[in-house]
Amino acid sequence: MPDRRESYTYRGPETYHSHVGQIMACLGYSGGHEPRTVGAQVVIEESGGNCRLCCRFLQAGAVAERQALLTARRERQEMKDYLLQWHRDIYHLPPSPWGSLIGVRPTKLVHHILDSGVSPQAAVGRLQETYGVAEKTASELVKMALLQRPYVTNRQRRAAVYVSIPYCSSHCLYCSFPSRLIGGEEPSHLAGFLARLEADGAAAAALCREFALTVDAVYVGGGTPTCLPLPLLERLLRILQPLVTAATEWTVEAGRPDTATAEKLQLLKRYGVNRISVNPQTMQQPLLDLLGRRHRIEDIYTMMALCKKLAFPVINMDFIAGLPRQTPENMQENMEIVCQLGPENVTIHTLALKKGAPLFHHDLRRAIGTAEAVTAMVDYCREKLQRAGYVPYYLYRQKYMAAGLANIGYALPGAIGRYNIEMMEERQTVIGIGPGSASKFISPTSNRMEKLYMPKDITRYGQILAAQLEERRRLCTVVYGGEDR
Repeated sequence: MPDRRESYTYRGPETYHSHVGQIMACLGYSGGHEPRTVGAQVVIEESGGNCRLCCRFLQAGAVAERQALLTARRERQEMKDYLLQWHRDIYHLPPSPWGSLIGVRPTKLVHHILDSGVSPQAAVGRLQETYGVAEKTASELVKMALLQRPYVTNRQRRAAVYVSIPYCSSHCLYCSFPSRLIGGEEPSHLAGFLARLEADGAAAAALCREFALTVDAVYVGGGTPTCLPLPLLERLLRILQPLVTAATEWTVEAGRPDTATAEKLQLLKRYGVNRISVNPQTMQQPLLDLLGRRHRIEDIYTMMALCKKLAFPVINMDFIAGLPRQTPENMQENMEIVCQLGPENVTIHTLALKKGAPLFHHDLRRAIGTAEAVTAMVDYCREKLQRAGYVPYYLYRQKYMAAGLANIGYALPGAIGRYNIEMMEERQTVIGIGPGSASKFISPTSNRMEKLYMPKDITRYGQILAAQLEERRRLCTVVYGGEDR
Protein backbone atom coordinates (compact mmCIF):
# COMPACT_ATOMS: atom_id res chain seq x y z
CA MET A 1 0.00 0.00 0.00
CA PRO A 2 1.19 3.57 -0.61
CA ASP A 3 2.23 5.58 2.41
CA ARG A 4 -0.49 8.06 3.40
CA ARG A 5 1.99 10.88 2.79
CA GLU A 6 2.47 10.04 -0.87
CA SER A 7 1.15 12.25 -3.62
CA TYR A 8 0.71 11.79 -7.35
CA THR A 9 1.44 13.97 -10.35
CA TYR A 10 -0.67 14.30 -13.47
CA ARG A 11 0.19 15.28 -17.02
CA GLY A 12 -2.44 15.30 -19.72
CA PRO A 13 -5.65 17.00 -20.89
CA GLU A 14 -7.27 19.20 -18.25
CA THR A 15 -10.65 17.64 -19.00
CA TYR A 16 -9.53 14.41 -17.28
CA HIS A 17 -7.61 15.96 -14.37
CA SER A 18 -10.47 16.04 -11.86
CA HIS A 19 -11.54 12.50 -12.72
CA VAL A 20 -8.02 11.15 -12.26
CA GLY A 21 -7.75 13.08 -8.99
CA GLN A 22 -10.87 11.41 -7.64
CA ILE A 23 -9.55 7.96 -8.53
CA MET A 24 -6.13 8.59 -7.01
CA ALA A 25 -7.67 10.06 -3.85
CA CYS A 26 -9.68 6.85 -3.47
CA LEU A 27 -6.37 4.97 -3.60
CA GLY A 28 -4.89 7.21 -0.89
CA TYR A 29 -2.81 9.62 -3.00
CA SER A 30 -3.04 13.38 -2.66
CA GLY A 31 -2.27 15.79 -5.48
CA GLY A 32 1.23 17.25 -5.40
CA HIS A 33 4.44 17.98 -7.22
CA GLU A 34 7.16 17.40 -4.60
CA PRO A 35 9.51 14.72 -6.03
CA ARG A 36 10.43 13.39 -2.60
CA THR A 37 6.83 12.46 -1.84
CA VAL A 38 5.52 11.44 -5.25
CA GLY A 39 4.29 7.84 -5.23
CA ALA A 40 2.60 7.73 -8.61
CA GLN A 41 2.81 9.54 -11.95
CA VAL A 42 -0.25 9.52 -14.22
CA VAL A 43 0.09 10.52 -17.87
CA ILE A 44 -2.67 10.69 -20.51
CA GLU A 45 -1.69 11.27 -24.12
CA GLU A 46 -4.08 12.02 -26.98
CA SER A 47 -2.86 11.55 -30.54
CA GLY A 48 -4.58 10.80 -33.82
CA GLY A 49 -7.92 10.21 -32.15
CA ASN A 50 -6.43 7.72 -29.68
CA CYS A 51 -6.12 8.14 -25.91
CA ARG A 52 -3.38 6.33 -23.98
CA LEU A 53 -3.17 6.00 -20.20
CA CYS A 54 0.18 5.44 -18.48
CA CYS A 55 0.89 5.18 -14.76
CA ARG A 56 4.23 4.75 -12.99
CA PHE A 57 4.05 3.56 -9.37
CA LEU A 58 7.16 4.34 -7.33
CA GLN A 59 7.84 2.23 -4.26
CA ALA A 60 11.02 1.58 -2.28
CA GLY A 61 13.20 2.87 -5.11
CA ALA A 62 11.56 0.60 -7.68
CA VAL A 63 9.30 1.65 -10.53
CA ALA A 64 6.33 -0.33 -11.82
CA GLU A 65 4.87 1.01 -15.05
CA ARG A 66 1.57 0.13 -16.72
CA GLN A 67 -0.11 1.54 -19.83
CA ALA A 68 -3.19 0.90 -21.95
CA LEU A 69 -4.99 2.26 -24.99
CA LEU A 70 -8.46 3.48 -24.01
CA THR A 71 -11.62 2.71 -25.94
CA ALA A 72 -13.32 5.71 -27.57
CA ARG A 73 -16.31 7.01 -25.57
CA ARG A 74 -15.38 4.76 -22.64
CA GLU A 75 -12.25 6.64 -21.62
CA ARG A 76 -13.36 7.68 -18.14
CA GLN A 77 -14.69 4.27 -17.14
CA GLU A 78 -11.56 2.53 -18.41
CA MET A 79 -9.24 5.02 -16.68
CA LYS A 80 -10.90 4.11 -13.41
CA ASP A 81 -10.88 0.37 -14.07
CA TYR A 82 -7.23 0.29 -15.15
CA LEU A 83 -5.88 2.48 -12.33
CA LEU A 84 -7.75 0.51 -9.67
CA GLN A 85 -6.66 -2.83 -11.13
CA TRP A 86 -3.02 -1.80 -11.63
CA HIS A 87 -2.83 -0.53 -8.06
CA ARG A 88 -4.21 -3.80 -6.68
CA ASP A 89 -1.84 -5.89 -8.80
CA ILE A 90 1.30 -3.93 -7.95
CA TYR A 91 0.62 -3.81 -4.22
CA HIS A 92 -0.79 -7.37 -4.11
CA LEU A 93 -4.08 -6.21 -2.63
CA PRO A 94 -7.35 -8.14 -2.49
CA PRO A 95 -10.28 -6.80 -4.53
CA SER A 96 -12.05 -3.87 -2.89
CA PRO A 97 -15.53 -4.71 -1.58
CA TRP A 98 -16.64 -1.50 -3.32
CA GLY A 99 -15.49 -2.76 -6.72
CA SER A 100 -15.10 0.23 -9.03
CA LEU A 101 -17.33 2.53 -6.94
CA ILE A 102 -15.22 5.50 -5.87
CA GLY A 103 -17.85 8.21 -5.34
CA VAL A 104 -19.03 9.75 -2.09
CA ARG A 105 -22.61 8.47 -2.44
CA PRO A 106 -22.77 4.77 -3.40
CA THR A 107 -26.44 4.47 -2.40
CA LYS A 108 -27.31 7.22 -4.87
CA LEU A 109 -26.36 4.79 -7.64
CA VAL A 110 -28.54 2.11 -6.05
CA HIS A 111 -31.55 4.44 -6.13
CA HIS A 112 -30.99 5.06 -9.84
CA ILE A 113 -30.96 1.29 -10.40
CA LEU A 114 -34.15 0.80 -8.36
CA ASP A 115 -35.80 3.68 -10.25
CA SER A 116 -35.61 1.53 -13.40
CA GLY A 117 -38.08 -0.89 -11.83
CA VAL A 118 -35.75 -3.82 -11.17
CA SER A 119 -36.19 -6.02 -8.12
CA PRO A 120 -33.88 -5.66 -5.10
CA GLN A 121 -32.28 -9.00 -6.02
CA ALA A 122 -31.62 -7.77 -9.57
CA ALA A 123 -30.14 -4.54 -8.17
CA VAL A 124 -27.69 -6.59 -6.10
CA GLY A 125 -26.75 -8.54 -9.23
CA ARG A 126 -26.18 -5.39 -11.26
CA LEU A 127 -23.87 -3.94 -8.61
CA GLN A 128 -21.85 -7.16 -8.70
CA GLU A 129 -21.74 -7.64 -12.46
CA THR A 130 -21.37 -4.06 -13.69
CA TYR A 131 -19.36 -2.49 -10.88
CA GLY A 132 -17.56 -5.45 -9.29
CA VAL A 133 -19.08 -4.81 -5.85
CA ALA A 134 -18.73 -7.72 -3.41
CA GLU A 135 -21.95 -9.64 -2.79
CA LYS A 136 -22.14 -8.71 0.91
CA THR A 137 -21.50 -5.02 0.24
CA ALA A 138 -23.99 -4.98 -2.65
CA SER A 139 -26.66 -6.60 -0.47
CA GLU A 140 -26.05 -4.09 2.34
CA LEU A 141 -26.24 -1.14 -0.07
CA VAL A 142 -29.54 -2.32 -1.55
CA LYS A 143 -31.00 -3.03 1.89
CA MET A 144 -30.06 0.49 3.02
CA ALA A 145 -31.50 2.04 -0.15
CA LEU A 146 -34.80 0.22 0.38
CA LEU A 147 -34.97 1.68 3.89
CA GLN A 148 -34.42 5.14 2.39
CA ARG A 149 -36.97 4.85 -0.44
CA PRO A 150 -39.87 6.56 1.40
CA TYR A 151 -37.60 9.58 1.90
CA VAL A 152 -36.34 9.86 -1.68
CA THR A 153 -39.39 8.99 -3.78
CA ASN A 154 -41.70 11.72 -2.46
CA ARG A 155 -41.76 14.21 -5.36
CA GLN A 156 -43.57 17.00 -3.52
CA ARG A 157 -42.19 20.53 -3.23
CA ARG A 158 -40.14 19.95 -0.11
CA ALA A 159 -36.82 21.34 1.05
CA ALA A 160 -34.28 20.91 3.81
CA VAL A 161 -32.19 23.77 5.20
CA TYR A 162 -28.55 23.52 6.25
CA VAL A 163 -27.06 26.28 8.41
CA SER A 164 -23.28 26.58 8.76
CA ILE A 165 -21.82 28.15 11.91
CA PRO A 166 -18.05 28.20 11.24
CA TYR A 167 -16.80 28.67 14.80
CA CYS A 168 -15.23 26.23 17.27
CA SER A 169 -13.72 26.43 20.74
CA SER A 170 -10.50 24.73 19.58
CA HIS A 171 -9.10 23.11 16.45
CA CYS A 172 -9.12 19.32 16.57
CA LEU A 173 -6.05 17.62 15.12
CA TYR A 174 -7.99 15.65 12.49
CA CYS A 175 -10.34 18.44 11.38
CA SER A 176 -9.98 20.24 8.04
CA PHE A 177 -12.99 22.55 8.29
CA PRO A 178 -11.91 26.22 8.09
CA SER A 179 -13.56 27.23 11.36
CA ARG A 180 -12.46 30.23 13.38
CA LEU A 181 -11.77 29.94 17.10
CA ILE A 182 -14.56 31.61 19.01
CA GLY A 183 -12.21 32.86 21.72
CA GLY A 184 -10.19 34.90 19.24
CA GLU A 185 -13.13 36.67 17.60
CA GLU A 186 -14.03 40.25 18.46
CA PRO A 187 -17.62 40.63 19.76
CA SER A 188 -18.33 43.15 17.00
CA HIS A 189 -17.21 40.62 14.37
CA LEU A 190 -19.50 37.97 15.83
CA ALA A 191 -22.40 40.39 15.84
CA GLY A 192 -21.65 41.29 12.23
CA PHE A 193 -21.59 37.63 11.26
CA LEU A 194 -25.02 37.06 12.85
CA ALA A 195 -26.38 40.10 11.02
CA ARG A 196 -25.27 38.65 7.69
CA LEU A 197 -26.63 35.24 8.65
CA GLU A 198 -29.94 36.90 9.47
CA ALA A 199 -30.12 38.39 5.97
CA ASP A 200 -29.24 34.98 4.52
CA GLY A 201 -31.92 33.24 6.59
CA ALA A 202 -34.58 35.82 5.76
CA ALA A 203 -33.86 35.42 2.04
CA ALA A 204 -34.13 31.63 2.39
CA ALA A 205 -37.49 31.93 4.15
CA ALA A 206 -38.70 34.28 1.40
CA LEU A 207 -37.68 31.71 -1.24
CA CYS A 208 -39.69 29.02 0.50
CA ARG A 209 -42.76 31.26 0.62
CA GLU A 210 -42.42 32.43 -2.98
CA PHE A 211 -41.99 28.96 -4.44
CA ALA A 212 -44.28 27.13 -1.99
CA LEU A 213 -41.51 24.95 -0.59
CA THR A 214 -42.28 23.08 2.63
CA VAL A 215 -39.26 22.81 4.93
CA ASP A 216 -39.24 19.37 6.53
CA ALA A 217 -35.74 19.47 8.06
CA VAL A 218 -33.39 22.13 9.43
CA TYR A 219 -29.83 21.13 10.32
CA VAL A 220 -27.52 23.54 12.16
CA GLY A 221 -23.89 22.42 11.92
CA GLY A 222 -20.43 23.85 11.56
CA GLY A 223 -18.15 24.24 13.33
CA THR A 224 -19.80 23.96 16.68
CA PRO A 225 -22.96 26.09 16.89
CA THR A 226 -23.14 25.82 20.68
CA CYS A 227 -19.80 27.60 21.06
CA LEU A 228 -21.68 30.85 20.32
CA PRO A 229 -22.34 32.96 23.43
CA LEU A 230 -25.83 32.41 24.83
CA PRO A 231 -27.35 35.69 23.50
CA LEU A 232 -26.02 35.02 20.00
CA LEU A 233 -27.19 31.40 20.09
CA GLU A 234 -30.69 32.64 20.92
CA ARG A 235 -30.47 35.17 18.09
CA LEU A 236 -29.55 32.33 15.74
CA LEU A 237 -32.57 30.31 16.84
CA ARG A 238 -34.85 33.33 16.34
CA ILE A 239 -33.43 33.79 12.83
CA LEU A 240 -34.38 30.22 11.94
CA GLN A 241 -37.83 30.15 13.53
CA PRO A 242 -39.68 31.32 10.37
CA LEU A 243 -38.40 28.17 8.64
CA VAL A 244 -39.59 25.77 11.34
CA THR A 245 -42.99 24.25 12.05
CA ALA A 246 -44.08 21.68 14.61
CA ALA A 247 -43.52 18.97 11.98
CA THR A 248 -39.97 20.04 11.11
CA GLU A 249 -37.03 17.84 12.03
CA TRP A 250 -34.74 20.36 13.72
CA THR A 251 -31.18 19.28 14.48
CA VAL A 252 -28.41 21.24 16.21
CA GLU A 253 -24.87 19.95 16.52
CA ALA A 254 -23.81 20.46 20.12
CA GLY A 255 -20.89 18.14 19.57
CA ARG A 256 -18.39 19.64 21.98
CA PRO A 257 -19.54 18.95 25.55
CA ASP A 258 -17.40 21.85 26.79
CA THR A 259 -19.63 24.27 24.83
CA ALA A 260 -23.09 22.88 25.65
CA THR A 261 -24.01 24.36 29.03
CA ALA A 262 -27.28 23.59 30.79
CA GLU A 263 -28.55 27.06 29.84
CA LYS A 264 -27.80 26.50 26.15
CA LEU A 265 -29.43 23.08 26.11
CA GLN A 266 -32.52 24.49 27.82
CA LEU A 267 -32.60 27.25 25.19
CA LEU A 268 -32.46 24.73 22.33
CA LYS A 269 -35.28 22.73 23.87
CA ARG A 270 -37.40 25.85 24.41
CA TYR A 271 -37.10 26.82 20.75
CA GLY A 272 -38.23 23.38 19.60
CA VAL A 273 -34.99 21.65 18.62
CA ASN A 274 -35.83 17.94 18.55
CA ARG A 275 -32.53 16.32 17.55
CA ILE A 276 -29.16 17.03 19.12
CA SER A 277 -25.63 15.70 18.61
CA VAL A 278 -23.29 14.82 21.46
CA ASN A 279 -20.02 13.90 19.79
CA PRO A 280 -17.33 12.36 22.01
CA GLN A 281 -15.39 10.90 18.99
CA THR A 282 -13.79 8.54 21.51
CA MET A 283 -14.13 7.86 25.24
CA GLN A 284 -10.48 7.67 26.30
CA GLN A 285 -9.11 10.82 27.94
CA PRO A 286 -5.52 10.41 26.66
CA LEU A 287 -6.84 10.26 23.08
CA LEU A 288 -9.07 13.30 23.59
CA ASP A 289 -6.10 15.26 24.92
CA LEU A 290 -3.97 14.11 22.00
CA LEU A 291 -6.60 15.31 19.51
CA GLY A 292 -6.99 18.77 21.04
CA ARG A 293 -10.55 18.24 22.27
CA ARG A 294 -10.75 20.35 25.39
CA HIS A 295 -13.26 18.42 27.40
CA ARG A 296 -13.26 15.64 29.95
CA ILE A 297 -14.91 12.24 29.66
CA GLU A 298 -17.09 13.27 32.59
CA ASP A 299 -18.44 16.18 30.51
CA ILE A 300 -19.90 13.71 28.01
CA TYR A 301 -21.80 11.82 30.72
CA THR A 302 -23.02 15.12 32.20
CA MET A 303 -24.24 16.39 28.83
CA MET A 304 -26.00 13.12 28.01
CA ALA A 305 -27.78 13.23 31.37
CA LEU A 306 -28.91 16.81 30.72
CA CYS A 307 -30.17 15.98 27.23
CA LYS A 308 -32.16 13.04 28.56
CA LYS A 309 -33.55 15.12 31.42
CA LEU A 310 -34.71 17.74 28.91
CA ALA A 311 -36.28 14.92 26.85
CA PHE A 312 -34.77 15.65 23.45
CA PRO A 313 -36.53 13.05 21.26
CA VAL A 314 -33.34 12.03 19.43
CA ILE A 315 -29.73 12.20 20.61
CA ASN A 316 -26.88 11.33 18.25
CA MET A 317 -23.34 10.36 19.25
CA ASP A 318 -20.39 10.45 16.83
CA PHE A 319 -17.30 8.25 17.03
CA ILE A 320 -14.21 8.03 14.81
CA ALA A 321 -12.39 4.80 13.95
CA GLY A 322 -8.73 5.04 12.96
CA LEU A 323 -7.54 7.84 15.25
CA PRO A 324 -3.80 8.02 16.04
CA ARG A 325 -2.88 5.54 18.81
CA GLN A 326 -6.44 4.21 18.92
CA THR A 327 -6.73 0.46 19.49
CA PRO A 328 -9.52 -2.02 18.74
CA GLU A 329 -9.97 -2.28 22.51
CA ASN A 330 -10.66 1.47 22.65
CA MET A 331 -13.42 1.12 20.09
CA GLN A 332 -14.88 -1.85 21.93
CA GLU A 333 -15.01 0.29 25.08
CA ASN A 334 -16.71 3.07 23.09
CA MET A 335 -19.45 0.72 21.93
CA GLU A 336 -19.98 -0.69 25.42
CA ILE A 337 -20.55 2.86 26.65
CA VAL A 338 -22.92 3.60 23.76
CA CYS A 339 -25.03 0.59 24.65
CA GLN A 340 -25.16 1.79 28.27
CA LEU A 341 -26.13 5.38 27.38
CA GLY A 342 -28.60 4.41 24.65
CA PRO A 343 -28.59 7.36 22.21
CA GLU A 344 -31.19 7.04 19.45
CA ASN A 345 -28.57 7.61 16.73
CA VAL A 346 -24.89 6.62 16.47
CA THR A 347 -22.60 7.66 13.65
CA ILE A 348 -19.36 5.76 13.08
CA HIS A 349 -16.88 7.82 11.08
CA THR A 350 -13.68 6.46 9.60
CA LEU A 351 -10.73 8.83 9.84
CA ALA A 352 -10.19 10.72 6.59
CA LEU A 353 -6.74 12.29 6.49
CA LYS A 354 -7.33 15.68 4.85
CA LYS A 355 -4.60 18.02 3.62
CA GLY A 356 -6.20 20.92 5.50
CA ALA A 357 -6.05 19.14 8.87
CA PRO A 358 -3.11 19.67 11.28
CA LEU A 359 -2.73 15.87 11.45
CA PHE A 360 -1.72 15.76 7.78
CA HIS A 361 1.71 17.24 8.58
CA HIS A 362 1.96 15.96 12.16
CA ASP A 363 4.22 13.17 13.40
CA LEU A 364 1.15 11.48 14.88
CA ARG A 365 0.01 10.48 11.41
CA ARG A 366 2.51 7.63 11.77
CA ALA A 367 0.43 6.39 14.72
CA ILE A 368 -2.70 5.87 12.62
CA GLY A 369 -3.73 2.22 12.68
CA THR A 370 -3.31 -0.20 9.81
CA ALA A 371 -6.11 -0.82 7.34
CA GLU A 372 -6.70 -4.19 8.97
CA ALA A 373 -6.98 -2.67 12.46
CA VAL A 374 -9.39 0.06 11.35
CA THR A 375 -11.50 -2.43 9.42
CA ALA A 376 -11.71 -4.60 12.54
CA MET A 377 -12.92 -1.58 14.55
CA VAL A 378 -15.64 -0.72 12.04
CA ASP A 379 -16.75 -4.36 11.78
CA TYR A 380 -16.99 -4.60 15.56
CA CYS A 381 -19.09 -1.42 15.71
CA ARG A 382 -21.46 -2.75 13.06
CA GLU A 383 -21.97 -6.07 14.84
CA LYS A 384 -22.31 -4.54 18.31
CA LEU A 385 -24.76 -1.83 17.23
CA GLN A 386 -26.92 -4.15 15.17
CA ARG A 387 -27.14 -6.61 18.06
CA ALA A 388 -28.29 -3.68 20.20
CA GLY A 389 -31.12 -2.92 17.76
CA TYR A 390 -29.55 -0.16 15.66
CA VAL A 391 -30.08 -0.17 11.90
CA PRO A 392 -27.61 1.33 9.37
CA TYR A 393 -29.64 3.90 7.41
CA TYR A 394 -27.20 6.15 5.53
CA LEU A 395 -23.55 6.20 4.54
CA TYR A 396 -21.02 8.22 2.63
CA ARG A 397 -17.40 7.89 1.66
CA GLN A 398 -14.61 10.49 1.64
CA LYS A 399 -11.24 11.06 0.04
CA TYR A 400 -8.20 9.68 1.88
CA MET A 401 -10.41 7.58 4.16
CA ALA A 402 -8.62 4.93 6.20
CA ALA A 403 -8.91 1.43 4.69
CA GLY A 404 -11.27 2.70 1.98
CA LEU A 405 -14.20 2.41 4.38
CA ALA A 406 -17.26 4.65 4.88
CA ASN A 407 -19.03 6.79 7.45
CA ILE A 408 -22.21 5.02 8.54
CA GLY A 409 -25.19 6.38 10.45
CA TYR A 410 -27.16 3.98 12.67
CA ALA A 411 -30.59 4.56 14.20
CA LEU A 412 -32.96 2.84 16.55
CA PRO A 413 -36.39 2.08 15.01
CA GLY A 414 -38.39 5.29 14.56
CA ALA A 415 -35.35 7.57 14.94
CA ILE A 416 -34.03 7.80 11.37
CA GLY A 417 -32.67 11.24 10.48
CA ARG A 418 -34.56 12.58 7.45
CA TYR A 419 -32.01 15.32 6.74
CA ASN A 420 -29.08 12.91 6.51
CA ILE A 421 -30.83 10.89 3.81
CA GLU A 422 -32.12 13.90 1.88
CA MET A 423 -28.73 15.59 1.86
CA MET A 424 -26.76 12.50 0.92
CA GLU A 425 -29.01 11.06 -1.79
CA GLU A 426 -29.54 14.41 -3.57
CA ARG A 427 -33.23 13.79 -4.32
CA GLN A 428 -34.58 16.85 -2.52
CA THR A 429 -33.74 20.54 -2.49
CA VAL A 430 -31.37 21.69 0.25
CA ILE A 431 -31.01 25.43 0.90
CA GLY A 432 -27.66 26.39 2.40
CA ILE A 433 -27.30 29.30 4.83
CA GLY A 434 -23.95 30.58 6.07
CA PRO A 435 -20.27 30.36 5.03
CA GLY A 436 -19.31 27.10 3.33
CA SER A 437 -22.91 25.98 2.85
CA ALA A 438 -24.24 24.54 -0.41
CA SER A 439 -27.67 25.07 -1.94
CA LYS A 440 -28.93 22.35 -4.28
CA PHE A 441 -32.22 22.99 -6.05
CA ILE A 442 -33.67 19.72 -7.33
CA SER A 443 -36.78 19.49 -9.45
CA PRO A 444 -39.58 17.37 -7.93
CA THR A 445 -40.50 16.12 -11.42
CA SER A 446 -36.98 15.19 -12.53
CA ASN A 447 -33.48 14.95 -11.11
CA ARG A 448 -32.39 18.30 -12.55
CA MET A 449 -30.09 20.04 -10.09
CA GLU A 450 -28.72 23.58 -9.79
CA LYS A 451 -26.01 24.27 -7.21
CA LEU A 452 -24.67 27.32 -5.38
CA TYR A 453 -21.76 27.31 -2.94
CA MET A 454 -21.22 30.04 -0.35
CA PRO A 455 -17.57 31.05 0.29
CA LYS A 456 -15.97 29.25 3.22
CA ASP A 457 -14.16 32.37 4.41
CA ILE A 458 -16.36 34.42 6.76
CA THR A 459 -15.11 37.78 5.50
CA ARG A 460 -15.56 36.85 1.85
CA TYR A 461 -19.02 35.49 2.64
CA GLY A 462 -20.07 38.89 3.92
CA GLN A 463 -18.52 40.73 0.99
CA ILE A 464 -20.43 38.88 -1.72
CA LEU A 465 -23.55 37.82 0.18
CA ALA A 466 -25.91 40.14 -1.70
CA ALA A 467 -24.77 38.82 -5.08
CA GLN A 468 -24.97 35.21 -3.83
CA LEU A 469 -28.53 35.71 -2.63
CA GLU A 470 -29.53 37.03 -6.05
CA GLU A 471 -27.91 34.04 -7.74
CA ARG A 472 -29.57 31.63 -5.29
CA ARG A 473 -32.98 33.05 -6.13
CA ARG A 474 -32.22 32.86 -9.86
CA LEU A 475 -31.30 29.17 -9.60
CA CYS A 476 -34.43 28.46 -7.57
CA THR A 477 -36.46 30.16 -10.30
CA VAL A 478 -34.74 28.05 -12.96
CA VAL A 479 -35.83 24.85 -11.20
CA TYR A 480 -39.23 25.82 -9.80
CA GLY A 481 -40.38 28.84 -11.78
CA GLY A 482 -42.11 26.95 -14.57
CA GLU A 483 -43.66 24.17 -12.49
CA ASP A 484 -47.20 23.95 -11.17
CA ARG A 485 -47.47 24.87 -7.52
